[in-house]
Amino acid sequence: MNKMETKSLNILMIDDNEQITKMLSTFLELKKHKCTVVDEGREGLKIIKEGKHDVILLDLAMPEFDGFDVIKDLEKNNLLKNHKILVFTASTITQEELDKLVERGVSAYILKPIDIDILLSKIIETANT
Repeated sequence: MNKMETKSLNILMIDDNEQITKMLSTFLELKKHKCTVVDEGREGLKIIKEGKHDVILLDLAMPEFDGFDVIKDLEKNNLLKNHKILVFTASTITQEELDKLVERGVSAYILKPIDIDILLSKIIETANT
């Protein structure tokens, strides 16, 4: 195991799908990472602004205040580039829209359904860029 993989990461997960967040947070904690889970965009945005997370897993499709709203708010307040946001979504989004999010300051993206080991390596890669 290399040095990057042994570092414990502080991960914030903003996703309204309880099945996914339970499974992922359990998996990430077993891998010795700290995981904070929020199921709503506004609450997630508040936590982003309060704390320092190594990576933020952000779902785009949530009711009321979604991932796009979180990104827009961070961008408006010049905070988007200060955070490592990994967009994590099952919503129908085009490659062009994903590329635009990265141009705006999102660190990376991964589409659901995902292989959990691929997600972990993407989280580690995002944290270390």
